[in-house]
Amino acid sequence: MHRMIQTTLAGAVLASLSVMAQAETVTFSGWGGALQDAERKAYLEPAASALGIEIREDNMSGLSAVRAQVMSGKPKWDIVELGSSECAQAEEEGLSEPLDYSVIDKANVDLAVVSKNWVGSHAYATVVAWAKDTGHPVAHNWQQFFDPQVKGARALYRQPWLTMEAALLGDGVAPKDLYPLDVDRAFKVLERIKPQVANWWSAGADSAQLLRSREVDFLAIWNGRVADVKSHDVQVDYSFDGAILSHDCLIVPKGAANKALAMKVIGQILTPESQARLATLIPYAPVNSQAYATGIISAEQARRLPTSPENVDKVVMIDPHWWVKNQTALQQRFDLFITQ
Repeated sequence: MHRMIQTTLAGAVLASLSVMAQAETVTFSGWGGALQDAERKAYLEPAASALGIEIREDNMSGLSAVRAQVMSGKPKWDIVELGSSECAQAEEEGLSEPLDYSVIDKANVDLAVVSKNWVGSHAYATVVAWAKDTGHPVAHNWQQFFDPQVKGARALYRQPWLTMEAALLGDGVAPKDLYPLDVDRAFKVLERIKPQVANWWSAGADSAQLLRSREVDFLAIWNGRVADVKSHDVQVDYSFDGAILSHDCLIVPKGAANKALAMKVIGQILTPESQARLATLIPYAPVNSQAYATGIISAEQARRLPTSPENVDKVVMIDPHWWVKNQTALQQRFDLFITQ
């Protein structure tokens, strides 16, 4: 009997320790690659240290993967990083938990990327970039980009998201009047320069290679990609004037096993120091404006970031909520336009 009691107690202690170990572990799932390598150093390792927990990592391919896990009833991820339109879609579909803003400080985060169930993690911008040495006319802004009289070869993102905004800005629509997007007008703008679009790129790496190889004279490209090209090629340049600002964001999947601890990790990710550290490792911009006051980001680094004090007033922000309502129908029309 005594041995049975000891065995029972030992089992109870082990079970309790197992639960405690699980409660002190959070799993973060991101995009992988260079971005997640930088996030590990800037976000995850400092958060694990500050909270005294273990943060495990995984990779995912987008909202469909989150949807599958939530529908299974036992999601294996506690925090997932998605694009802002996907975060908005997850909220609408009931795939994410409400965030606990008593432990997540949103005071210095742009309200445009603060929602009930998601919050921005970092920002990036789609800019006009050009090569100075092709001998052909180049565009320095969206107005010139969508002017067929500027004869250089150009490239655009093979998605309506970002591309429609660029077309309307190029046609003279004021940023404050951008939404709801005038879709018919945007397609007319795209139509007039379509013969001069040498490439519709799908991956960021492809856009950078188009510029390196001079396959195009100018293009729409993400600021981090062109900053890397420019660091090795003095003939390449770009501008944040009219740059289209997008965000990645964080959600806690519905039914996450470690929801309360996940909220604390997100709170750590949004601290000015963590936000600033990421910008020193990879050219993604902070969403917490106080990151620029930490002294961690140098003046030279700040010049390459779209949310820095010197650039933030030049950029135009994407509206992810508009895209949630219109993405499917517009994607079909855009795909047909590309292939015709």
